[in-house]
Amino acid sequence: MKSDIRAEYQKAFSQLVGAAGARAFVLGRQGLVIIMKALGIKPGDKVGVCSFTCFSVIEAVKRCGAVPVYLDVDEHLCINPQEILWQSAGSLKVVILQHTFGVPGRLDELLSACKKIGAKVIEDCAHSLGCSWEGEPLGKFGEGAIYSFQWGKPYTTGRGGMLTVSSPDLLSEVDEQIAKLAQPMCFRNDLFLACQRVGFSMLCNCKLEYSGRLFYRKLREKGLIKGSARFDGDFAIFPGYVRLAGSLMSSAGLSQLKKWSELQRVRRQNTDLIKDNFLKAGLPLWPVAPKAEVTMLRYPVLVPNKDQVLDEARRAMLDIAGWYSTPVHPVRNEELAKVDYRLGSCPRAEEMIRRVVHVPTGYGLNSRSLEAITRIIRKNFDDRSE
Repeated sequence: MKSDIRAEYQKAFSQLVGAAGARAFVLGRQGLVIIMKALGIKPGDKVGVCSFTCFSVIEAVKRCGAVPVYLDVDEHLCINPQEILWQSAGSLKVVILQHTFGVPGRLDELLSACKKIGAKVIEDCAHSLGCSWEGEPLGKFGEGAIYSFQWGKPYTTGRGGMLTVSSPDLLSEVDEQIAKLAQPMCFRNDLFLACQRVGFSMLCNCKLEYSGRLFYRKLREKGLIKGSARFDGDFAIFPGYVRLAGSLMSSAGLSQLKKWSELQRVRRQNTDLIKDNFLKAGLPLWPVAPKAEVTMLRYPVLVPNKDQVLDEARRAMLDIAGWYSTPVHPVRNEELAKVDYRLGSCPRAEEMIRRVVHVPTGYGLNSRSLEAITRIIRKNFDDRSE
């Protein structure tokens, strides 16, 4: 592999977000394992996590031998700061602050609460590349941050993730852990993913991105391809679990960074269009703190009947999504206990999960589809009021 390609990618990304350094992995959760190890997380340590999250975050916590402590959410679908303050001093070694859909929640209060109980902060920026708080990029407010570049993220390399850190000293610790645990990405896998990117790009150019994702989901359900979130209950760190980004993935990442300004402009422009349409239809806007400047990954809304909205959207081939459908998506029912989640422990998150849907802000959105999406959501409110 041309190792300088990955180094160039890491340098370009760290410059974009203003980090002390960055390291690129095949998956974002692998970077999360590395930084938790670098911060000294040991088996039995407790890590605070958002109760509206993806299994990949919990997998990383469990692979370190740590115990996830689920913290209920506020109106932003981010951790409620009071949930942190209710924890005893020193009980949480780390809190992972997830900026859901790109919204940082009540960041000042969250950071203050973590400081008060002595918890270090890792930011989950999988949704929030391009977002800031008082002019500072998200990802700079903790010890480090993780980013994801899977298909539905702010920019995509198919798979892929980045870890950034805020200090040179921590970067040295990170590199020590990488030397112990990480292996290069298999070139065959790197090449196979490059072929998938070509197919994805062709679908996007033909305005068939949504159809392609439905087809991908069907193949995954039939076991013909592997999804990135697979629950098997085994949380050992096996040789090769942590993989560094390959040369083709790194090259694709560099290409995406060159387009980033335009990608960000499109998402912000479409977010404004969504807000205008929602206001005209009398639909509620998602709360964003005045100090936050956000590039929304998806634009969420709480609806009376989520299943009805999703069903109508599927029949009309419209991109209204409902993730997450569980507090640890996609883990369900009795399997939640295996990731230490107890149903009923985070009631606000569970209630919002039953109601939240969201619409795209990327290239796939146009005025015609947005009008149809808005009608379906508005109809859901009207049906409930009858």
